[in-house]
Amino acid sequence: MSAFIGATVTYQKHLKAEALSIHRNLTPLWRRRYGGHVVNGRRTEGKRLALLEAPGAAGITLRDVLSERTCPEDRMLALIPGDPRLARILAQLKPEEQAVMLALGLNGVVTWAEAAEYAGADDPPVFGERVRRKVLRLAAEQRRRDVLRRPGPPSDLRRPGQKGEQEGAST
Repeated sequence: MSAFIGATVTYQKHLKAEALSIHRNLTPLWRRRYGGHVVNGRRTEGKRLALLEAPGAAGITLRDVLSERTCPEDRMLALIPGDPRLARILAQLKPEEQAVMLALGLNGVVTWAEAAEYAGADDPPVFGERVRRKVLRLAAEQRRRDVLRRPGPPSDLRRPGQKGEQEGAST
């Protein structure tokens, strides 16, 4: 009989531990307590997680009280390209074309038509294609100018002989 009672107590402990674990898992985060300590064998009260949308005094939420983490300049700085080649191309575009090109760099905008739609064009597929062609043309012109700006080889560089001459052959 005592073996039966001992087994029952063991099963009760496991069942209680399992129920407590399930209860903890099903308790919402904002109702859980964390950071409690055990002092003199007693568990001290922990703290609760505060929701940003929890109403406070006079209907003000915690989100209203927190300071904003963005700077006023962030929106403007996001529009300044880091690559000087891109800045040169943007400088040659009209403002509505610039809006399409900058929209293409946003998350979720994949095609030129989507970028034109995001920028508010009247006919997004046609306008997006026109901006795409213009940007490709301007990029090709920038590459051509960059090649012309590159310094050539030094003038004292030996060039191979021409018309069948052997290199290093003396005359």
